[in-house]
Amino acid sequence: MRRTIRLTGRKQLSRSSINLSLRDVAGKKILTLAIANPAAFKAFPSTARVMVKLIETKQMELVEFGTLGSLKSAVDLSNQDYSDPSCQLRIASADSTQFGVLLGSTRSWRLSSDAPEQAGSVRGILSFLPAKIAPRTWKLHIKEDTHPVIEIDNRIPDPRTWAKKDPIFVGTVMPAVIHQVFDDILSQENPEETEWMNDWLVWAERLMPGGNPPQSANIKERRDWIDGLIDTFCKRHKLSDRIIDHLPGVLQ
Repeated sequence: MRRTIRLTGRKQLSRSSINLSLRDVAGKKILTLAIANPAAFKAFPSTARVMVKLIETKQMELVEFGTLGSLKSAVDLSNQDYSDPSCQLRIASADSTQFGVLLGSTRSWRLSSDAPEQAGSVRGILSFLPAKIAPRTWKLHIKEDTHPVIEIDNRIPDPRTWAKKDPIFVGTVMPAVIHQVFDDILSQENPEETEWMNDWLVWAERLMPGGNPPQSANIKERRDWIDGLIDTFCKRHKLSDRIIDHLPGVLQ
């Protein structure tokens, strides 16, 4: 039977109110959950259902952790192929008259790449994730509700560090990434209302103060602004010089 969650005026929960992790135990992936801030859940009845919604590569799973009064700490996953799914905590009513009514939820976030300790994050707006993507060496993912992620061929040793520090990768791939990300952002009507897009706009303002993005729908104006931003990024980090220095036998 299909489960339906009805949306109401629900409480917005912080993702820091829980500790959520994807673990491999004896070759099987499980999802673990613990309450980090009990005060955030005091307004909910002990019978409220606790669920985590996982989405990755067009696959969705609603993981049931029981109720707030009888919370499971770990649940086996039906989909064993998750690597860095988008996740959202959902608290729903179990009352017979309001069954399925959503009482509270968090914003969606990427389980691994959006974690504060993620080594591959770039100023918190871009993350790097090892993945099986051969024959491609890298692949950019842009989603509606979370910061962009670059997947790196997991056969490369220490792919996160390589992607951040290799001058060839940084100098050739990062300008393309910036172009793709801002091409998506500037095509939206109100990008500043989307959290991750606003973060990128703030980053651009810090990199190129006063160079406000165009508000019009003129494609040439958008392209010219993005080109100027990329030029500023390359100049700030001396990307062409770093590539030249890295190449053997190149006269400077």
